[in-house]
Amino acid sequence: MSTLARFVALAVIAVGLSCGSPLTAQSVPQKKPASASVSGRVTLHGKAVPGIIITAYSQPFMGQGMPLKAVTDQDGNYRLTKIPPGTYQISQFAPIYVSAEPTPSGMRGKSLILAESDDVKNIDFALERGGVITGKVTDPEGRPVIEERVMLADVQNKTDGPGAVYGISDRYLTDDRGIYRIYGLPPGRYRVSAGTSETDPYGSIRPGRVVYRQTYYPDTVDAAAAKVVEVTAGSEAVGINISLGRSLPSFSASGRVIDGETSQPISGVRFMLQRQTADGASTMPIMSASNSQGEFRIENVAPGKYSIFNVPQAGSEVRTDTVPFEVIDQDVTGLLIKTVKSATVTGVVVIEGTADKTAFSKLAESYLSAYVRSEDGQGIGGQQVALAGDGSFRIGGLKPGTLNLFLTGQDRRPSVNLMILRLERDGMVQPRGIEIKAGEQINGIKVVLSYGTGSIRGQLKYENGTLPPEARVGVWIKKPGETEPMLRGNSVDVRGHFLLEGIAAGTYELNVTVNVNTGRRPPPVKQMVNVADGAVTDVEVTVDLQPPNP
Repeated sequence: MSTLARFVALAVIAVGLSCGSPLTAQSVPQKKPASASVSGRVTLHGKAVPGIIITAYSQPFMGQGMPLKAVTDQDGNYRLTKIPPGTYQISQFAPIYVSAEPTPSGMRGKSLILAESDDVKNIDFALERGGVITGKVTDPEGRPVIEERVMLADVQNKTDGPGAVYGISDRYLTDDRGIYRIYGLPPGRYRVSAGTSETDPYGSIRPGRVVYRQTYYPDTVDAAAAKVVEVTAGSEAVGINISLGRSLPSFSASGRVIDGETSQPISGVRFMLQRQTADGASTMPIMSASNSQGEFRIENVAPGKYSIFNVPQAGSEVRTDTVPFEVIDQDVTGLLIKTVKSATVTGVVVIEGTADKTAFSKLAESYLSAYVRSEDGQGIGGQQVALAGDGSFRIGGLKPGTLNLFLTGQDRRPSVNLMILRLERDGMVQPRGIEIKAGEQINGIKVVLSYGTGSIRGQLKYENGTLPPEARVGVWIKKPGETEPMLRGNSVDVRGHFLLEGIAAGTYELNVTVNVNTGRRPPPVKQMVNVADGAVTDVEVTVDLQPPNP
């Protein structure tokens, strides 16, 4: 199975299940003794900050269970206790502050891998007050625009990438006076805008609202001509007013969903609308569904080129072809979406090299999910199905493309002890996935798993330099002589610790790479490791941070 497809599929599952606000999200039920602890101090310019909430999120975060919390005391100290073994993100929750320390891209806190009885000290947070940008958004007549989303693009951010866009939470919306006040901003140089662009990931479909063309502060539609707003720690940029230009014309798109063979209407078919931008990117996913007569209607569609297709639903094998259409200067009617014969895959999941009853018990509690990548590069998930008692499965509603499968537990997390070794079709190994033709009925797929109870617990030691804050460290194993990685660790934590679990007994090649944004990379490190069932193998790996000579 393709490594890329495997990781993309896992990312899709994680994103789909990680909704919720930081203080109401849930973590996995605790199964191991809650015995570890973490402590540290929070400071602002070296002085203690009391009353700051510190949270510990179980990783990978899947939106279940309450996070562990602590609050800093008068001396800025906190202590999290009774933490079950596992991987956690330790974060400070203080919206008006930002980190005064460089952090890796996308990281909101500090990663820690905790074992039983660990007592980790000095996980400190140095804060500085975030900046503020505030102003007013008005329409062409000077009237306030209410609940309009304001977007920020950091033109120099080297962590999230040039042009990183901020504007997800409700604090980026204007109030009943058209006024916005965005606080807790990292220092940077920002382009400020409101309205909708062709590349807006939220799209132009906003039911019941006037859609305005994206306008940059103060009053230009050209990003290059926008006036840049500079934000420093604790600063407040006021009067950043945006005068929106004319509203974008908007129309509706309507039609019916029918059975491709009987022409009968089909209700409850969920589909996705995508907009094709000038650079070919698909954006602005919007969900809708057909009614009892198979009819659907989408309001506030701006001029542009679109395509519409169904979204696979659990237990349904309905699939439709993609229907393209274009909105020019009037409503689009009469769109006809027909179901087509979908591809199905049936087979069996087997565990190789063990008769352990625990392994088969875990298998009975597992789910198999599909991810299909078509020739045009678009990927879409298929059904997630429970396995039958004999390990057999059937997945339908699949489109043509390359199919990869992955396994999760009842909590929808990737299985720890069970790992897919290979996919077979009619006895032939499919190293890059299973090719599916339109409407093809594929039988005899075998998903071969390994069951492992061994672990590799490691400590990285760095020499000839200091690990840059933005560096990404990758750790994985593979069988000697094979090219595809078998298992990737969750992460390397702030102490240089890593943990690979659920490994079958055997000899493996452990690989460590360091990716940096400063040109040449340090050389990769390889080390042979022997793993035994039910045992933890401790290793120490020395990483030379000096790049090789050109």
